[in-house]
Parts: sequence; structure tokens; C-alpha cells
Amino acid sequence: MKTSNETPRVINGGLTESQVAAFKEKHRKSFAVEVRDGDEVHVGYFKRPTFETIKAVTKVAKTDEVEAGKVMFDNCWLGGSEELRTDALLFMAVQKQLGAVLNGFQSLIKNL
Repeated sequence: MKTSNETPRVINGGLTESQVAAFKEKHRKSFAVEVRDGDEVHVGYFKRPTFETIKAVTKVAKTDEVEAGKVMFDNCWLGGSEELRTDALLFMAVQKQLGAVLNGFQSLIKNL
């Protein structure tokens, strides 16, 4: 496997820094998912899922996990590289990260 010292080309759907900042302001918690594909880095911007989105994802996941991933992607998508949506391998890499959003929180129960 060859490694390159060259800076990868970033593909983010042409979004500006001010547009990305507006995502954070509007949605309070938003995040970028970056997927490296050779000499390219594809960036997608997402918001946290709503209860309605989580409910839809959970329902669809019972019969089709990939389709459930599409529901999550589509309902949380704010913008970015369209190849994240159309390239199956890039899409699956994003799904792994979106799953981490759902399962990435720690909580504690404390006796009072």
C-alpha cells in the first residue's frame, strides 16, 4: 500500500465556512463526517437525529439495515459531497459514523 505525503483534495459540495457555521448555529449540534478515498477526502455535514428520525430508523432496521441507514442519512443530511450518498463504499463508511452518533453517549445512574 502506497502512502502519499500530498494533501488530499477535499470535496465538500462547495460549501463555504460561513454555511458550515450556519449549520451549527441553526441545529446547535451538528457534525462533519470525513471519509478518505485515496487522494480525496469526502466531507458530509449532518445534524443530530430527531425522535421521529430515530423512530423511523428503528422501525425500518427490523427488516432492512441498509435502508435504515439511508433513512438516517437522508433525515440528518445538511450538505456536502454527493458521492457520500451515491458511492456504496463511501456511504457505508458514513453509516459507521452515524451509528456512533446514536451509540456514542455515556450515561450514569446515581443513587440519591
